[in-house]
Amino acid sequence: MSILGWGIAAVVAGMGVIAIGVRFIAAKHPGPPLDEPLPTTLLQRTARRGLVLGALLSLGLVALVLRFGPQRVLEDDPVRISFTVLLVLILVVFAWLTLRVMVWVRREDGTLDERDRAILSGSQGLRSVAILMTLVVWMIGLQESFWAQGAVPIYYLNLVFWSCLVVSLLAFPLGILAGYRRQ
Repeated sequence: MSILGWGIAAVVAGMGVIAIGVRFIAAKHPGPPLDEPLPTTLLQRTARRGLVLGALLSLGLVALVLRFGPQRVLEDDPVRISFTVLLVLILVVFAWLTLRVMVWVRREDGTLDERDRAILSGSQGLRSVAILMTLVVWMIGLQESFWAQGAVPIYYLNLVFWSCLVVSLLAFPLGILAGYRRQ
């Protein structure tokens, strides 16, 4: 398998762990009956917005790497600038989400109730497993691809770091939304 295939497999594995965790939580704790819809909370709406924006920007990153290849993404100035802009936008989206949640947690005005606070405290569970699975697949792929050369090109190590960061950031709103499903 090509190294790009391993990279895609790594990101898919990380996101797969998140999806399996969300599925497990949803199956273990079914939601309310359909005839009793609960209104979405402010935290839930914010997590959805962050997840949609982050997922779209992440797909842009993946498309850029697939289109130009990892070496060109980090060596060709226009492509590298596009890659960096997408990364910065992802970081801005999740910084906005995190800062907003931090402000709500510190407030005592009722923006977040006890259920919201409990969901926030449990939303970090999938994050570490998703990062670990992303790293496992990357390491297997890099070893299989570059064992004979004895060294991994530096641009792949950059992709390992950025893919773990993106998977970690996407796991935060997914954990929040899974927590609401569990409740």
